[in-house]
Amino acid sequence: MPIKRSEKSFLVEASIISISNFTVKIIGVLFSIPMSNLLQDNMGIFNAAYNVYAMLYMISTAGLPVATSRMVAAAAKRGRRYETQRIYKLCLLMFGIIGFVCAAFMFAFAGRIASFTEHGDSVYAMRVIAPSLFTICIVSAVRGYLQGLRNMVPTAVSQFIEAFFKLTVGFGMAYWSNQRGDAPAVQAAWAMSGITIGIILGMIYLLVYKRFFHKNDVELLDESSDCNKEITKKLLKIAIPVTITSSALYLSHFADTLVIKKALISSGFSDAVATSMFSAYTTLSTKLADLLPSTLVFPIAISILPAVSGALAVKNMQGVRDYVKSSLRISGLIALPCGAILFVLSRPLIALLYGSGWGKEIIINGSVVMPIDLASNALSILAVGILFISLVSTTNALLQAIGKTWLPMVSVLCGSILLLISDVVLIRNNTVNIYGAPISTVLCYIVAYCLNTYFLKKSGMDGVSPLGLFIKPLFAALLSGGASFGVYSLMRLIVTGDGRLDNLLLLAVSGIAGVVVYAIVLLAIKGITDTEVRLLPFGNRIAAVLIKFRLLRALEDKNDK
Repeated sequence: MPIKRSEKSFLVEASIISISNFTVKIIGVLFSIPMSNLLQDNMGIFNAAYNVYAMLYMISTAGLPVATSRMVAAAAKRGRRYETQRIYKLCLLMFGIIGFVCAAFMFAFAGRIASFTEHGDSVYAMRVIAPSLFTICIVSAVRGYLQGLRNMVPTAVSQFIEAFFKLTVGFGMAYWSNQRGDAPAVQAAWAMSGITIGIILGMIYLLVYKRFFHKNDVELLDESSDCNKEITKKLLKIAIPVTITSSALYLSHFADTLVIKKALISSGFSDAVATSMFSAYTTLSTKLADLLPSTLVFPIAISILPAVSGALAVKNMQGVRDYVKSSLRISGLIALPCGAILFVLSRPLIALLYGSGWGKEIIINGSVVMPIDLASNALSILAVGILFISLVSTTNALLQAIGKTWLPMVSVLCGSILLLISDVVLIRNNTVNIYGAPISTVLCYIVAYCLNTYFLKKSGMDGVSPLGLFIKPLFAALLSGGASFGVYSLMRLIVTGDGRLDNLLLLAVSGIAGVVVYAIVLLAIKGITDTEVRLLPFGNRIAAVLIKFRLLRALEDKNDK
C-alpha cells in the first residue's frame, strides 16, 4: 500500500537535500585531497582557521534558519501569506546585523585567536574567510524562508555553487601560491578565498531567485499577521536555544582546535609532533566521519522541521507521532550499516582518498607511526559514534519541531561538558594521546542522544525506545561489518599492494559485501517494514519487487493477519 503523500513529501524533500549534500561533500573531498597533498603536515593551518570560522558560523546562523523555517511553515499552513513575507524580511535584517558583528569580530581578533589556539600561522586564513560570515547569514535567511515553504531546490543549488567555487577557485589559488613558493600560511589563506567567493556567489543566486523566480503560492486564507515585535519575540524564543544547541554540538570540532595541540604539548610531545598529529586527525579522520551523517541523515532533520511544524499547526498529533517514528527509524537504518562498515574499512578508505604515504612519519613514544595508521584508528573510533551523531541531529530537530526548543540545549550542553573534560584528561594521557579526541566525541553524542530520547518520551512521543527501534537493524549491521571484515581479510591475501587502485578494489568488494549482507539479514529477520521501504527514494518500486519475490510482506497482508 503506497504511503501517504505528506509522508512521501517529507522524504522527497530530504532526498533533494541528501543528493545536494552528497554532491557538496564529494566536491569537498575533491578539494581536501589535493589541498592536503599540497600542504601535507601544514594542513592543520587551514583546519584551525576553518574550525574557528565554523564555530562562529554556527553561532550566527544555526538558530534563525530553523526558527524561520518553522514559523514560515506554520504561517503557510494557516494560510497567512502576508505573515510569511513579514517573517522573511525581519529575519533578513536580523541575520544581516548578526553576520556583520561576527565577521568584524573574526577579522579584528584573528591574531589573538590564532595565538591562543597555538596555531599562529592561521591568522591570514582567518581574515580571508571572515567576510563570508556576513554573506552566509544572508544566505541562511533566504534558505530558511524557502525551506519553510518546503522548497528545497534553491538550497541545493546554492550549496553546489558554494562547493564548486571552493574547489575551483580555492584550490586553484592555493596551487598558484604554492608554485610561487609562498609560505604554507599564505597558501592556506588563498585556499580560503574560494570559500568566500563561493558563498558570495551563492548569496547572489538566492537573492535573484527570490526576487525574480520565486512565487509565494501560499493559499491566502487569513490576511492577519502578527506584529513585528511579536514575530521577533517568537523568532528569538526558538532561535536562541537552537543556536546554543547547534553551537554546542559543533564544539567537538572547535575543541579539537582549542585543546588537542595544547594537551599534546603539555603531555610531552614536541610542537612539530603535536602539529603532525593534529593535522592527520583533523584532515583524514573527522572529515570522513562527518561525510556519512551529513549527507545521508542530516537532511532528514532539515526536512522534518517544516513537516512536523505543519502537522502541529493543524493539531494533527497522530501525524506528528508518525513523523517522529519514521525519521528516527530511517536515520538508524542508514547510520548503523555506515558505522559498522566504516569501522572495518577505515584504512582502505583513507588510503584510497589521500594515499597511503600521506604526511611524514611521526615518532610517538619511541615508535614510528604513519599518519594514515593514526588516522584510520581514530576514524574507527568515530565510526562507533555515527549512529549517535545521526540520531542526535534527528532528535534535536524533533524536539525543536514540537516546541521543546530548550531541551536539546540541555542535552548537548551536558554532552559538551563531558567532551571538554574527557578531551583534556584523555589527550594529556601519554598512552591515549590523540585518540582521546574521538573517544570524547563519541561519549558526547551518546549522552546527548540518551537525554533527547528521555525528553521525547516525557513529551508524549511513543515508540522512541532505542531497543524497539534499532535492535534488529543493529544485529544486521553487526553481521554486515563482520562480512566486510571477512571479505577484506581474504582479499588482503590476494591484493598485497597499498596503492590507490589496490585500496579501491579492497573497499569496493568488501563494502558491497557488507551492504548486501545487511540488506539480506534485515529482510530475513523482518527488520524493515513495507512502509519504511516505501519512504526511501524509489521506495514504491523497490517494495513492489521485494513483495513480488516474497522478501517483504505487504502492509495489507499484515493487517489481514
